[in-house]
Amino acid sequence: GKRLWPRLVVAASACGDVIDDSAVVHSAAAIELVHLSSLVHDDLMDDADSRGGLATLHSAHGVLAGILGGDYLLAVGGRLAARVSGAAAEIYHRAYEEMCVGQAVEASHRYRFDGSDDSYLLAVHGKTAALMGAACELGALTAGLDEPHRHSLRVFGESFGMAFQLVDDLMDVLSSNDLWGKPVQADLVYGVYTAAVLAALREESQPLGGLLGQNMTVDEVDEAYRIARRDGLGFAVSQIYHYVEVAEQAMTNVPASPGHTVLTDLPRSYVASVLRDKIDPQYAGLLVTAGAVGVGIPTGLAV
Repeated sequence: GKRLWPRLVVAASACGDVIDDSAVVHSAAAIELVHLSSLVHDDLMDDADSRGGLATLHSAHGVLAGILGGDYLLAVGGRLAARVSGAAAEIYHRAYEEMCVGQAVEASHRYRFDGSDDSYLLAVHGKTAALMGAACELGALTAGLDEPHRHSLRVFGESFGMAFQLVDDLMDVLSSNDLWGKPVQADLVYGVYTAAVLAALREESQPLGGLLGQNMTVDEVDEAYRIARRDGLGFAVSQIYHYVEVAEQAMTNVPASPGHTVLTDLPRSYVASVLRDKIDPQYAGLLVTAGAVGVGIPTGLAV
């Protein structure tokens, strides 16, 4: 996922006939800066000590540095977007607004389960999908594409973003620290209940709900994840592929171009590569088992 957001800007810009190189560069840089700003603030809110093997800004230099550093990146990104056009600045700031809403929704629903996936999907849309949609829309804007085509590219980016975050959430259940490059089996500890967990909670004859909460023991965390792996994988993977298909459908409304080919193939190939390479070997057979009992795993998902 490194530098994926600015690459989406560049790929979307290649879907049109007119490319303003300066506008593409400024838009791609703006998107990357707002993404980095969100990571700085996420680390601060989660009180994370490290990211990618490096000390987080606030852990190395204090909370004030984390707040101001994230704000500074956001401000510079907004200035770069404004250099492109007023429309570009609007897209940029709308995405950041939706990111804040998504983060607030997640925070307000920690350790809560209301029987619905709506709040979870709203949080996923705000945290990840909104910015990926903005990246594609900015690229389309710099390419001079008309509003219907810009809309289609935004829908593509948002749908890919939903699949991207759902995959990330699934790896918290199925991957390992070394394979995924960051701590796994962490969401439940922080009260963040993702697709596999929500699906497992809907099963009437299991004790998952009684395990969840603050101050879980190590054994309770392990058992909760075991239940999520047993009962929630089919739903989680079917959700991922639903958004992959929505993304692919959106691209049918975009003119043929080199960028079109790159973007159309990206969501499915990304998901397939993660499911192939990032699942802990001890769990690899679980997806096949889930598919065998008819819970909706798409054909060809065996890993």
